[in-house]
Amino acid sequence: MKISAEAITVRNGEQVIAEVTKAVAGGDRVLDFSNVQHIDSTALAVVLAAQRVAARHASQTDKTLQLQHTPTQLQSLVAAYGVQSLFL
Repeated sequence: MKISAEAITVRNGEQVIAEVTKAVAGGDRVLDFSNVQHIDSTALAVVLAAQRVAARHASQTDKTLQLQHTPTQLQSLVAAYGVQSLFL
């Protein structure tokens, strides 16, 4: 799913989480961040929520969640929070 929000922050986090988890529950396993220009730590919550939903709805063929056009800021947050192992 291509995330439509240009920013993922505490202000719209619940809305983005709802959109992403609905798409993942429906079988979409790609999160495309190409529209996203600004994030805060809420973006990490979005990805973690998507991973939880993907794990719950996993079949043998669609277990992996893929991130595309990941913002540099998100990569920095992953490193800062020490959760790199969740994204391998």
